[in-house]
Amino acid sequence: MDIAKKLLAAGKPFEALERLKKILPNVDADNKWRVHELIGAAFHDLCDADGAAQAYFNAATTDKYLRSQRTHYSNYLFALHYLPQLDAPTLINELAIYNSLYRDTTPIRNEELEIRNEKISVAYLSPNFYDSSAARFYEALLTDYDREKFSVTAWSLSSEEDSFTEKIRRNVDGYFDISEVSFEEAAEKIRDVGADILIDLGGHTEGGSTLQIAAYRPARVQLCGIGYFDSTGLDAIDYFIGDEFLTAHDATFTEKILRLKNAFCFQGKWEKGNGKRDFNLPLTFGSLNNFMKISDDYLAAVKKILDALPEAQIIFRDTTPLKSRQIALIERLKNFGIERAEVRRGENNFFADYSEIDLILDTFPYPGGMMTALALYMGVPVLNLCGDLASRRIGADILHIVGLDELIVTDADAYIKKAVNLATNRAELAALTGKISVDKLTDTKTFVEDFYSRLEEI
Repeated sequence: MDIAKKLLAAGKPFEALERLKKILPNVDADNKWRVHELIGAAFHDLCDADGAAQAYFNAATTDKYLRSQRTHYSNYLFALHYLPQLDAPTLINELAIYNSLYRDTTPIRNEELEIRNEKISVAYLSPNFYDSSAARFYEALLTDYDREKFSVTAWSLSSEEDSFTEKIRRNVDGYFDISEVSFEEAAEKIRDVGADILIDLGGHTEGGSTLQIAAYRPARVQLCGIGYFDSTGLDAIDYFIGDEFLTAHDATFTEKILRLKNAFCFQGKWEKGNGKRDFNLPLTFGSLNNFMKISDDYLAAVKKILDALPEAQIIFRDTTPLKSRQIALIERLKNFGIERAEVRRGENNFFADYSEIDLILDTFPYPGGMMTALALYMGVPVLNLCGDLASRRIGADILHIVGLDELIVTDADAYIKKAVNLATNRAELAALTGKISVDKLTDTKTFVEDFYSRLEEI
């Protein structure tokens, strides 16, 4: 296993995977889960969502320790959302299995002894509070709240900090690093400050670590959302943060829906773009999401679009700098017969990409969240295929908020037709680009007021 770890660290996931497959049959039962976990990491670095999901499931079923079983199962649930075959009945079943892993967890709140605060005490719990995709959506909630009515604390499972962490620390009423204590001890600390409301910003990201704290029910009311995109399945979470569009099909939710006017508010920190290009040039599509989101169904649609447009091209850019993922996608494109495609690795300075792209072809079934909002912020339109599960409606919800419903379709044929029509009607595409306004999406004042008014109600 040590050799495989070194290979992964060296950016050689294929070699690591071959090594792990060889040693798996001979590993003792107590350590099989460790091999499966590493196999999942290798598949991640190779952009193989099916392989990653199966590996995390295998890790959960071979591990005998309940805490780490929960971690593996969260990784598995997250990976499932990349897969086109995921449907509501399957998700409901898998969420129930996850919830069963907490059957022996005892709530720690004692209503008779709990502190009653003059203000409503809101505790935000996150894997970290450094700048990230999720941070662009929740920043205002921790910096612009009504301090006469609310007391806000931030609870981080990471000791790492950046300039964003410092901004949060300066603005909240209390900032706590709980990276060195157990999940139960962390829950006790949240309870002891008298938290009325706990907001879990992590969900099943980062192995569901925040959910393992929320399971102890340290607060009177507990919510999840913004940093996570679907039901948690956990009985200890009372509400999911949504809106009428995002959670329109909410049969999969074990939580009640806290319906906001808009579930998303994007707080950019960069200069806005205008998206204007020379529309007489050959059309350039873009796909700027995590390469794990690029499904076979999506590539099949891209192939048909490019075949119908002999002069068009597409830029793929990953969200990580891993060369292995770049190589893996290049190979997949060859297998699909997709030419006129450039595959770029993720980097910090990627904003020049937007000046090259006429239309973003959003991935499906798992669309972009932050990348959809950022594209619109930079003035580039996004074509989206909207599904039923909340995780498949994020990009469409963001388009709905900015009033671009004409860029939302519900099946692959309509997706292909819409892309080709816009590419061949440059005047329409230019008009659509000029129509983009993110004022509603970036209206932090209205979003914060709506959010906290709903917290008051519950």
